[in-house]
Amino acid sequence: GNSVNAFLVKFNDSGLRLWGTYYGGNGGAGGGRPSTDALGNVFLVGNTYSTSGIAAGGYQNTSGGDSDGFLVKFNAAGVRLWATYLGGTQFDYLTHSATDASGNVYAAGAAASSSGIAVGGHQNTYGGNSDLILAKFNGLGSLLWCTYYGDTSEESSTDVTVDAQSNVYLIGQTNSPTNIASGGHQNQPGGRIDTFLAKFHASGNRLWATYY
Repeated sequence: GNSVNAFLVKFNDSGLRLWGTYYGGNGGAGGGRPSTDALGNVFLVGNTYSTSGIAAGGYQNTSGGDSDGFLVKFNAAGVRLWATYLGGTQFDYLTHSATDASGNVYAAGAAASSSGIAVGGHQNTYGGNSDLILAKFNGLGSLLWCTYYGDTSEESSTDVTVDAQSNVYLIGQTNSPTNIASGGHQNQPGGRIDTFLAKFHASGNRLWATYY
């Protein structure tokens, strides 16, 4: 049902609320960690079962089915500029976002859908049993690239961040023994569940990745 909605609230530096909004549709929505760009626009990610009330003027304007991730951009005054689903027919979600100096936004989460997700990224084939996903959108809501990250066992996302050169870092957990690390500090898993860190170029190419 729609008993749970995401919400976003802006306060000034004195703690006064400037504006607040619910975000959800006919199937509710859950929110993840937001981010802001240099102009004060704010991006909210999450997941939703809603088939309406979510997307507008974005990359994917129709629900893929089951739970989809979503990404919505608001301006500094709280006006929605655009919003998009990101998901296929299975359980998919977004949990974290980060922006670069050019106003692009990276959204990270996980997907059980084997199609309708990846395009033009490092890993365009689903590994299985829930893979991480990392997507880059420009400030107008167009998808620049999206990649799976994972293998046959389960991966989960814990953070995403961007450096001054617009390289992006994906942090997560995995129990996959292969297809995770490459050219990093620790290239073999240490145990049943490892943390990992992967660095990508702004173009979506993986530069290196390590278990930890």
